Amino acid sequence: METNLQFTLAAGLLLLVTMSCATMSENPYSGLETVQTENGQLYAHRDDNDVLLVFLTGSGMNSVLGVKEGPVWTSVEFSHFVVTAYEARFDLAIPEKPGYDRGKDYSKRSDLFPMYTVEHLVDSYVNTIDSYLDRYPYDTVILFGLSEGGLLAPRVYNEMKHKSRVSKMVVWGAGGFSQAESFRVLSQSPVPMPAAYRRECARVDETIEAIEKDSQSTTRFYLGWPYVRWTSFFAYTPADEYRSIIVPVLFVQGTTDFSSPVESVYQIRDTFGSNNYSYWFREMGHVPEDDKEILQVLNDVAGWIEE
Repeated sequence: METNLQFTLAAGLLLLVTMSCATMSENPYSGLETVQTENGQLYAHRDDNDVLLVFLTGSGMNSVLGVKEGPVWTSVEFSHFVVTAYEARFDLAIPEKPGYDRGKDYSKRSDLFPMYTVEHLVDSYVNTIDSYLDRYPYDTVILFGLSEGGLLAPRVYNEMKHKSRVSKMVVWGAGGFSQAESFRVLSQSPVPMPAAYRRECARVDETIEAIEKDSQSTTRFYLGWPYVRWTSFFAYTPADEYRSIIVPVLFVQGTTDFSSPVESVYQIRDTFGSNNYSYWFREMGHVPEDDKEILQVLNDVAGWIEE
């Protein structure tokens, strides 16, 4: 079934895309069970595979699976593609965001804004994954992060108690830049993007000054997110995390991505080389526009995982 996924720059041009799809009357996640660990909730598919793939999805104030209203899924996240492509090849675990529940939309829950920081997201993901691995001692774990999940993946790996079980990482649509540096680069990038979005990217330094004066604000916004989120994400530089990561990492990056610039992955390549890291630069934006292309890239990634 074609889901006709498309990008939306919601709430005034978000940095990291939210993926929406046509209404789905059937359950796109019928093979996933909800697992409550000691430290958080995740969605798991177990089929006695030897390999567990842990998927960290992109940004958005809704469940990592999407939004469900009654029996109908009104939107799904990239997790849907991951399940479709991988449920027959790997066991799957998809950690939920802190305080969120399956299929729920929290975009109007301003009380949850302070929890949407690098520190809270990483802590939640790490504890949930480690708790799951306490229960199911997989020897081979793949950590796969998309977009915001890709930004956080290296820190999640570094803070995991069971990181020795992680044999490979996949990072799609994220590199080494902080989000502030990404905005600076995008403001000057030759890559086509909405003019209003480029103007907002160019305002990043003056916005940082405003944020420093009101760092915990949940009522002042930049690119659709409150200042309290930007306070942590602007201070976080993923490149610093890679200095201690020696497992193989595959970077999948679109050359016309105006969410995470290709230069952010060039920086990783130029700094750390290709001894353990592989780089796939594809002619696409953040993800391909066509569903079949997305599944093809995921299939290619599976081939790299299984090498």
